[in-house]
Amino acid sequence: MSSDSVGHLHLRLREELDRVGLKLAAASRAAGESSAQRLKDVVSGRVRCPADLVERLAPTGIDVLYVITGETQSEAGDANGATSHHLPPDEQLLLEAYRGLGAAARKALLAELLTGGKKPRANTKTQSEGLGISVTGSGNRVAGNDYHE
Repeated sequence: MSSDSVGHLHLRLREELDRVGLKLAAASRAAGESSAQRLKDVVSGRVRCPADLVERLAPTGIDVLYVITGETQSEAGDANGATSHHLPPDEQLLLEAYRGLGAAARKALLAELLTGGKKPRANTKTQSEGLGISVTGSGNRVAGNDYHE
């Protein structure tokens, strides 16, 4: 790891916090900090970034490897040393763009991809109009009717 990569650690930490959609106050709470000031000082470069802070922020979804080394997990490889560079360029571009999205945007994009862009149809009929849920087969239980403690 070069001194240049260490020197930009605070910038990468800020970039990762932005990528996962965490404001400094929320990130500070997630890291167990008593105030957001320490994290503000770290991401501004006024204070060196302590390793324990990055470690405590790991559960938020930041790419810790990227913050520390400047390499993303796909660049560094997985536990077996395999990298995602074997992906076709268009898929690699999609992956990088996806990773750059905030949490809400990733969720919306996944929903769009998984449903094929189809919106759920609005059901305007009520159960009293005969459009309730119908479950057939043996051994079914009806909540409220068949279950007693």
